[in-house]
Amino acid sequence: MPGISILFRPFSWIYGGVVGFRNFLFDANVLRQRKFDVPIVAIGNLAVGGTGKTPHTEYLYRMLSRHGKIAVLSRGYGRKSKGFQWVNSGNEPLRCGDEPSQMKRKFPEAIVAVDADRGEGIEEILKKDSVAAILLDDAYQHRYVKPDVNILLTDYNRLYCDDHLMPEGRLREPMTSRRRADIIIVTKCPADLKPIDFQLLNKRTKPFASQHLFFTTSTYGAPYPLFESEAKPFTGGKILAVTGIAHPSPLVSHLKTSAQVELLRFPDHHRFETEDIKRIGEKFSGHDFIITTEKDAPKLMALEHEMPKTMRSSIYVQPIEVEFLHDDADNFKKVLENGLFGI
Repeated sequence: MPGISILFRPFSWIYGGVVGFRNFLFDANVLRQRKFDVPIVAIGNLAVGGTGKTPHTEYLYRMLSRHGKIAVLSRGYGRKSKGFQWVNSGNEPLRCGDEPSQMKRKFPEAIVAVDADRGEGIEEILKKDSVAAILLDDAYQHRYVKPDVNILLTDYNRLYCDDHLMPEGRLREPMTSRRRADIIIVTKCPADLKPIDFQLLNKRTKPFASQHLFFTTSTYGAPYPLFESEAKPFTGGKILAVTGIAHPSPLVSHLKTSAQVELLRFPDHHRFETEDIKRIGEKFSGHDFIITTEKDAPKLMALEHEMPKTMRSSIYVQPIEVEFLHDDADNFKKVLENGLFGI
């Protein structure tokens, strides 16, 4: 609501001054960045809300795993624990946060940890294991660690150039902070972008000469059962989509291409409770299946015993992956590996 949001502009100016001063202190080396011997890639964005960080972190993990053990270190947003924590299973969203739990559930062999102090977290990881590289999830604003490659994501539907600083808009930092990125990725693009679209996006995002600009789209795999031993075969039909993510509309649009869909939307990072299960059960009446996200799956799984068997057998999880447009996957790999390993 532009008419209301503009009222927050004076507060955005104050916020921008604080952020600008902090960045100045880092740029002037008054606040120090720590450099580690292990290759580090940071991935994040300028805005709050979903830009597809988790699917891109998973993509990076798969790509880099051929070089050896890869560790993933996150702040663990929304977790109940404090300090450094190892993520030991994929069913610990309360202790470790949504995204780290999702990573561990999807990649059980991965070294996954959480710590708000990324420097301390890296030290703890290196005490335990020798790793080929470390992925810092949601770390664009965490400047106390100097990454070898800094990746900035911006949502095609909410480009940083169209936004404003908080609280008027969604930006944590001004658009000028894009200069710290080595790689900029425009995420969630339509798969059928034309050459003129790429040119316009290049003009609008304004990458610097030293930066690499890439474009990705979201792809959806086959839904898989949340409770495999009890699942009935997935046949589509009438679907209840249950989400606790920032922007569920792309998922709903995808599901609507092959089924009738009703959305039951919860806030981003929502902690599901017994009452929510009852509400889902009421909404599920008249539907064939429940589809949820990989981020929400561990939180729902924790409430397994609150669900009737008919619900458990009908819950499926929709995986999301990313695909590089413009046949740029190989080029992205070269740029990333050159920045991390010098190859």
